[in-house]
Amino acid sequence: MDGLVERLVLTDTGRRSFAAAANSLFGLCLQNQVAKMTNFKQINSSLAAFALLVSFPALTNAQDIDEIQVIGVFIPDEKRNTSEISNVLEAEDFSLAGDSDIAVALTRLPGLSPDTTGKYVVVRGLVERYTSTLLNGTQLPSPDPLKTAVPLDIFPTSIIGNVLVQKTYSAEYPGAFGGGVIDLRTKSVPDEPFLNISLSTGYNSESTLEDGLSYYGSDRDWLTFDDGHRELPSIFRNDYQLTSQTPASLEQYGEAIPNIWSIDFDENLPDVSAKISGGTNRDTDNGRIGVIFALDYTSEYRNHFGEQFSYSATDAGLVIQQNFSDSVCVGQGVSTEYCGFNTTSWNTNLNGLLSVGWEIDANSEIKYTGVLLRSSQKQVQIKGGSTDSNDLENTTRLDWKEREVISNAVSGEHTFDLIDAGETMLDWSLNITNASRDVPLRRRYKYFYDDGPGAFRISTRTDGNLTEYGYMEDESRDFVVNLTQATNLFGFETDIKAGAAYNEKERSSYYLTYHYNMGQVTNRDLLFRVPEVIFGSVNIDPNGIYLQSLTRAADSFSADFKNDQAYWQIDTRLTDTIRISSGYRYEDSEQLVRATDRSTLTPILVTQQIESFLPSATLTWEFADNMQLRFGYSETINRPDSRELSPARFIREDGRTEEGNPNLQFAEIKNYDIRYEWYFGDSDSVTVGVFYKDITNPIEYSIASIGGEGQLDTVANADEAELSGIEVEIEKQLGKYMNRDLFLKANTTYIDSEVMRSAANFGEVTNLVGPMQGQSEILANIQFGFENIEHNEFFNVVLNYVDERVYRLGTNSRPDLIEKPPFELNLVYSRDIYTAYDRPVGLSVKVKNLLDEGAERLQGSEIAESYDIGTTLSIGLNYSF
Repeated sequence: MDGLVERLVLTDTGRRSFAAAANSLFGLCLQNQVAKMTNFKQINSSLAAFALLVSFPALTNAQDIDEIQVIGVFIPDEKRNTSEISNVLEAEDFSLAGDSDIAVALTRLPGLSPDTTGKYVVVRGLVERYTSTLLNGTQLPSPDPLKTAVPLDIFPTSIIGNVLVQKTYSAEYPGAFGGGVIDLRTKSVPDEPFLNISLSTGYNSESTLEDGLSYYGSDRDWLTFDDGHRELPSIFRNDYQLTSQTPASLEQYGEAIPNIWSIDFDENLPDVSAKISGGTNRDTDNGRIGVIFALDYTSEYRNHFGEQFSYSATDAGLVIQQNFSDSVCVGQGVSTEYCGFNTTSWNTNLNGLLSVGWEIDANSEIKYTGVLLRSSQKQVQIKGGSTDSNDLENTTRLDWKEREVISNAVSGEHTFDLIDAGETMLDWSLNITNASRDVPLRRRYKYFYDDGPGAFRISTRTDGNLTEYGYMEDESRDFVVNLTQATNLFGFETDIKAGAAYNEKERSSYYLTYHYNMGQVTNRDLLFRVPEVIFGSVNIDPNGIYLQSLTRAADSFSADFKNDQAYWQIDTRLTDTIRISSGYRYEDSEQLVRATDRSTLTPILVTQQIESFLPSATLTWEFADNMQLRFGYSETINRPDSRELSPARFIREDGRTEEGNPNLQFAEIKNYDIRYEWYFGDSDSVTVGVFYKDITNPIEYSIASIGGEGQLDTVANADEAELSGIEVEIEKQLGKYMNRDLFLKANTTYIDSEVMRSAANFGEVTNLVGPMQGQSEILANIQFGFENIEHNEFFNVVLNYVDERVYRLGTNSRPDLIEKPPFELNLVYSRDIYTAYDRPVGLSVKVKNLLDEGAERLQGSEIAESYDIGTTLSIGLNYSF
């Protein structure tokens, strides 16, 4: 029989000892709503008959019963049990695919793909701003000022128990919903003590033991912390805009900034990963206390060496405007080390989890969960080639970024009988979260090739050298309370759920920009020297090189956000085969942004108040054994972020300038879903889903002109957008081969969208009608392999395909910039290889990007950017105590 076969055997010697349990089991069969919802009819009826026999002595004693066998089909799958359309990733799935962070792990699910940075996921063609990220049911603020969503790459899989991705909206979740809700659930209190240690190292064919670009920052960079060497000197706190400084004091300010400019060519070290987790529990007179902890550290170096081009549109087609490739240097007889588009990044992560749970009794539990997520990136980029003026230019950027999320949450679950109708469950949580992003001492400078002496000299223009500091901090406070009542409503088994939530968030953000003015330099030979010499203290002088501020008041802002929320939701089984979940959510939010107008320099206050009434409903029809159809409809919103409402400008990692839009409006979304589900065996299932979304005022990236300064990225409201798609997923156990269980997991998604943009909001954009940015037409994932539980062995072949998508809208008759993500073939193998002190030692081997696919962006048919990614091999050991 397909499925998990349950066999229960009862003999005379065990009948009396099992009678009490059978009484409970009989009651469970009659009242357990969850079992009824999942349509396990065969096992329910058998268990009920068995419970009758052993529960009534007169009946059981009248029969000479030696053995009773109860056989039924039980097919566990959380996505089947939920009332909504969803997918679930368990901790075992992370190991099987060899994924180290949640951002990568989620892209294995149907309809999900990584965004251009790899830090976020695109759900059903909607970029990260349309995805709501929760940690244990509570919304998290983003540590990235340029994004409204939380970067998922900072969540290591080692601290996550499972992830729920819900693609249809239900009223229990926040109303800011578009593509889906991602609920990250940390690991819970252990049933028994454990300690697990994992170590691994990795090699990348393009990076490891190859020369990379670097610079000296601080001695603690490897710990994700700058030791203060890069910090804005304390003297600047008195006057960060340098408005009231004398020439003599300006010399002090200029010399106070560390003289860090030049790059080194250092050999990149191998990848390193270290993880430790453990837990224990203890019974006390006042209940059971359990503790679990996890620490995770990773370090990797990556070279992205390639070429970059930009184009202008003419009647004859696209003409190269900027050419950052080796060919330019070859054409001018200059060493190719000065040309190309080359970036080296050193990424480090340090994460921790502490969970303390107190099980007061069987009906009450209180838990504290503390999470620390830190990631840093040390990055050097050199762009060398020809510019608009056909000069040979070399631009260097030194960067250091720290992102951090600290979350402290107290939560509780309590079960009791509030009314004489059924079980009542109360759950609540109080969460205080701090998120920050620190960018200390970002440096950018340019050199031009001078044909006369045949050497490079530094640019004396305003953008010839820039020193920048950026910082953003959020503090978010959340309180959530939910009450669930099981009852019989008008003859129908029903769960009534109601709740309230309050969220408030405070944000402060600044970006400071400085420039060393060289207009008074008379020694022209100095301009041909390296930056440390040019900007050495001996040359910083009121009559020579002096510091000036390019910071404007509009580059800083503060914001407050408050959101009062309440909802009700009813989950009712109308018949044995029909279940409906419906609800209504009310949200009253107010967002205040205090900023400065960039043109008039007068203070401005942007206020956006949104009162929303959001209905949702999902109907599930179990029209045949182990088959069901779901129909979903909901209305949701998408709010602008406070940064998007501010006119403050930010310099992104790619060097482009981005500015907010105080006139931005919120988007309204209508969601329609249908999904067919067939569960035909243990872990075997097929699902086919169709979805459609109608979006009013969708928020999209746009490009605006800033006069003679060129262009910047901004955000604007399109008029409307439509998005539709089909998702297909199959999971199948393929049988056994040499004592190994073979499996197949595959999914594919087709998505189509159309956005209608107005010329008033997207004036310079070439295509006012086109697909949504970041949306791929085809997504596909395949996993094929085997498992051997006895030896803790598994092997998995992982294929991931993401179709091309719009990276940036084209302007001034240029076509859109299209990104072509690499097609990935990955291999994962793991098994226990040794036993030490009666505990297994596990070995894991992972190969990523086996086909050595590179990254590429196209403008029309022309290459805009390309570089090699390389193949990565990693080997790890794991020991469990």
